[in-house]
Amino acid sequence: MSNQEPPITSSLQHKDYIHHLAEIRNAALAAADPADIVSRNLHLRGNILQAGHHLFGLKSNTRIFLISLGKAAPTMCQAAAAVLGDDLAAGIAAIPYTHTGSFHPRIKTFQGGHPLPDEGSLAAGRAVHHLLSSTRPEDLVLTLISGGGSAMLELPIPGINLEDLRALNSLLLHSGAPIEEINTVRCVLSQIKAGGLARMAAPARVVALILSDVVGDRVSAIASGPTVVWKPPSARRGRCPTFHSSAHEILRHYEIWNQLSDGVRAAISRPKPAPIQARRPTNVVVGSNKIVVDGAAKRAASLGFATRVVTRQMQGEARVVGRRMGEKLRRAKGNTCLLMGGETTVTVRGSGCGGRNQELSLAFALTLEGVPRVALMALATDGVDGPTDAAGAIVTGDTITKIRAMGFDPHTALSNNASNPILNSVGATLHTGPTGTNLNDLVVGLVY
Repeated sequence: MSNQEPPITSSLQHKDYIHHLAEIRNAALAAADPADIVSRNLHLRGNILQAGHHLFGLKSNTRIFLISLGKAAPTMCQAAAAVLGDDLAAGIAAIPYTHTGSFHPRIKTFQGGHPLPDEGSLAAGRAVHHLLSSTRPEDLVLTLISGGGSAMLELPIPGINLEDLRALNSLLLHSGAPIEEINTVRCVLSQIKAGGLARMAAPARVVALILSDVVGDRVSAIASGPTVVWKPPSARRGRCPTFHSSAHEILRHYEIWNQLSDGVRAAISRPKPAPIQARRPTNVVVGSNKIVVDGAAKRAASLGFATRVVTRQMQGEARVVGRRMGEKLRRAKGNTCLLMGGETTVTVRGSGCGGRNQELSLAFALTLEGVPRVALMALATDGVDGPTDAAGAIVTGDTITKIRAMGFDPHTALSNNASNPILNSVGATLHTGPTGTNLNDLVVGLVY
């Protein structure tokens, strides 16, 4: 879906913007429902398993193992288990702490941390390693991958402990580095990432259904690519230096290298042995930010807004993106909806509390301070924006006036990465709770 331009409806009024944004938000999240997505893309008919458009023949002695990881792991796992029924041999789900529901009796669950791995993450990694250690060529490992899985399921290489991983991840998350670069570094220290899970599953076949939380949907970057078997050009020489050299360059660029422990620096500096051979996995991206934006666009158009998708590749510094969106809305005509999908980043310069969507919203509000009949919603589809309990924010041209009336300086707050307290003080933060899905962010701008 690209542009939606129905006849302008004069009955649309700015006073109803909260209702309009709720309608658009609900439609976007409904389109991103993981259970529906899995149910549409996974079928078992006799001895044929269908994953997306791919068909897999099953032998009488085929065992199907299920591995599910990430923020959407619970609902993806439950939907897949319903399809597989008694053909499910065993499974492991690495899930968020926020989930409390029940699972298929053959599935063991482990709650793991996010955005930093914890003991639960490592326990899940050990359990997966144990489960897959006895696979046979006729077996099939169905892997359900969603954003957040990189932290929730982990097994570090020998010599690296949890403290090392958490320190490295924390530095990376505060550096402003895009997720692709963060994952490149993480892969070096992991037995799960960069195809590690697929190699653990060898000699079994591996089929992955993937929900993408990465702009561009590059499967090697989603949850750090646990089922993407990557063979470097130099592997035939017994070395795998590409990830290591890239990781070293990234850590130097963001001035992190000298803050790492000796053990981490040593692990990144030494070449990695040639990887274990594995059958080529089948990776199927079944959901991405596109369906979120399309769902939002369809609902906005049905409400009567002339709807335009500005970009499906939203990236960059959150405050810069917010300012640019403000300028676009300033030039837009009445009863227009502008949409952006993707994910921005925040370079943490101050000690305040906020998230990328809240910072984007605050920068937008500053750009359109005093401008009437505009509204913006910036939403993390997983319901969690940075280290806060907000999913994002909803702001208008009056938001900054209200913030100043509360005695806050919005420019100082933005400089200190303190968007959450001042947006929360005027009721501008958006709270959905964990949504059970994770397909990047959605930004909706309305002009009346």
